[in-house]
Amino acid sequence: MKINTIIILIIVLIFLLNSKVDSKSLPQSYNRNNLKLPSEKEIQDIYKRNNLLNPEYFKFKQNPFQITDLKDLETKLQTNDTYPISQNCIEAVVNYIKNPNMMLLYSGFNINELGNFDSCINYPSNTTQYCLFSGQIEEILPIYVGVCYPSAIYCSPDDVLGIMTKISVLAILQFNMTFNAAEDLHCYNSTYQTVHIEATSGTWAMTAVCAFFALNILIGTAVEYIFIIQLSNYRKRYGTLMNHPYSLLNPKSYFEPNSTNLQGDNQFNYITNQDNNEAGTSSNIENIGNGGGGGSVENNDFEPQFYDPFFQSISNVNVETNLFIKYFTCWSLIKNFNSLAYGKSEKRYFNSLDGIRTLSTCWVILGHSLLFGASGYGYDNLEYIATGKTLQTFASQVIFGGEFAVDTFFMLSGFLVSFSVLNQLSKRNSIYGSIKFWVAYVVHRFIRLSPLYYFIILFSMWVAPMIGSGPIFYQYYQFTNLGCSSSWWTNFLYFNNLYSTLATECYAVSWYLANDMQFFLLTPILLILFRKWKLGGWLLTLSLIFASVIGTTIIANKYQLAPFFDIFAPASQSSLDGSQFITDIYQKPWNRIGPYLIGVLVSFIYTAPRLSKRVRYIYYLRIPRYILYCIALFITFFLVYCPYTFYQNQWNTAEMAIFSGFGHTSFVVGLAIFMIATFFGYGGIVKWFLELGFFKFFSKLTYSSYLVHPLVIMFRIYSMTTFLHYSVTEFIVYYAGNIATTFAAAFVIHLLIEKPFINLERLIFSTSN
Repeated sequence: MKINTIIILIIVLIFLLNSKVDSKSLPQSYNRNNLKLPSEKEIQDIYKRNNLLNPEYFKFKQNPFQITDLKDLETKLQTNDTYPISQNCIEAVVNYIKNPNMMLLYSGFNINELGNFDSCINYPSNTTQYCLFSGQIEEILPIYVGVCYPSAIYCSPDDVLGIMTKISVLAILQFNMTFNAAEDLHCYNSTYQTVHIEATSGTWAMTAVCAFFALNILIGTAVEYIFIIQLSNYRKRYGTLMNHPYSLLNPKSYFEPNSTNLQGDNQFNYITNQDNNEAGTSSNIENIGNGGGGGSVENNDFEPQFYDPFFQSISNVNVETNLFIKYFTCWSLIKNFNSLAYGKSEKRYFNSLDGIRTLSTCWVILGHSLLFGASGYGYDNLEYIATGKTLQTFASQVIFGGEFAVDTFFMLSGFLVSFSVLNQLSKRNSIYGSIKFWVAYVVHRFIRLSPLYYFIILFSMWVAPMIGSGPIFYQYYQFTNLGCSSSWWTNFLYFNNLYSTLATECYAVSWYLANDMQFFLLTPILLILFRKWKLGGWLLTLSLIFASVIGTTIIANKYQLAPFFDIFAPASQSSLDGSQFITDIYQKPWNRIGPYLIGVLVSFIYTAPRLSKRVRYIYYLRIPRYILYCIALFITFFLVYCPYTFYQNQWNTAEMAIFSGFGHTSFVVGLAIFMIATFFGYGGIVKWFLELGFFKFFSKLTYSSYLVHPLVIMFRIYSMTTFLHYSVTEFIVYYAGNIATTFAAAFVIHLLIEKPFINLERLIFSTSN
């Protein structure tokens, strides 16, 4: 417990020393709340207002240099205007074009032409440099232009910007935009392939924390191998023969030729069985020890192959009570991998939850793969996406239906917490529980969630920016640090969803953990009331659900909020405020508590003997059971795909408010109907599928996967050197890569961080008990 406290204090100190952020990297208009992309009409209007649809622009696209010979080019570059170019750079550019080579192909000229980053910086740093211009037209439409120009020895960033205003699309945009080389331009070469970020005290502190974890893991794995595996094997083999003259655990055997002992159980048993005949046994051993040639034992003795005095010295160590061994084995890779790969649940009737958890995690990653893809460079066919003919189709609604996967996690959390606590109170024959019980209830949850959560936040802030690369990786640093400088402490205390919005929140997906912790702290009131007065527990829980649903409906109706993440809506729907949907509905606990409370009600049903028996009988009857299946399928399928009608014929304010208020809670009601069936042994082929063995493995990685997947996706996006391109095939491949990488990363951090702290938490509570 002291070690965990010290680690937490170190982390808090690190934040206090590093509570600052560089605001240079992203445009001032950058806002994570504003997930809505410009519509096709808005893009066309922007192009028209900036002269990007007139004949001059198309003429420029065909011949960006707009010259007839090199003299014209030199004259053009020497023109003294807003963005002058040094003579040294002009001469380098002219010489650069006079002797054409492949470098000429590595520059972009028009909007979102990135050139070739890798090929450009492949040249020596004294030859070329790659510079990326990034900006926003009218603070709405992001643009990028990548160029491969002469080395920084000849051309400064101001020179590069000056050249771009002569022979790139900036020549047209400069009449309506103002450029600044220090803010809009980032240049790289073979020596510096990304923006250099200085290591802070936080970086070194996180390096020390990682080293501490690594040391514990190495020691723990070694302790597990020596004290648990090897010592156990020796005890099993020789434990009953401690006083036998030829046992490896008998010190006297060290001074006698006993290689026969090491030839296997048969040879060992042979010698043991011959012990009654001293002469025969002595002769046999002596012959073997001397290679069959006889002679003195003293002159021909040799050390056994596997004998070590160390095993003798630790033979009496009690691994069950030794705190040194118990602490370090919490970190053992052997123990943690075996638990992950081969551990089995004692509650087999809940095995279907493994499949539900795993598939829900994949669903969350599906939605975020699309949404996060709009960050960084974004999509090169944004105009095509904005037409609404791609992601507003019937089949595509499953992507944005990923919102319901989060509700599924809320429901599962409510059920499992309530079920566990009610069982514990029942075993103690207690209604209220003791103060010690409820303190342990909170501490257990905090230790279970916090270590990995804190580590991911700190790693994404101070370590990940140091190991990435790419022309826009500077934006990743800003993305991860955007809100952490001022609101990190709200994440640590689990109320960041009340203090921040997604625009300022530290680690955007953390709002879910804050909601879940707040629901967790509310749950004891419901459970104590249910233990004291079952009807009262039901009434209070149902009242809270009703208040959440009606309250959300009223808010959505009053402010005319969008009913879901409508980022690709046509321009006619641009009046809907997607940012208010996120801040006023999506992440606030009073609007999201409904699914959690449905999980609590499921635990009420399952733990009340009489009610559980009646519900089981309903599922036992075939016709009612199939009716319930149909209801569950209709509710879940309808809520996922009904937004398709929103795009065909925009809903009115009342319809949007009803969907916002009732949708999330209703979805988990449908899921709970089927989930209860699996608890009672029904569910057919769907139950069989959800209980497949591999789901048990992946379900143990769902918490790690949820935390690490934004880091994985954003790290990849900001490391790219080209745009994403949306098509069904390419998105499937992109999504599959995100799934594979996420679970691979989750596998690593589960073994190295999550599972060790779970073990430590169990050790602490078992020791206190």
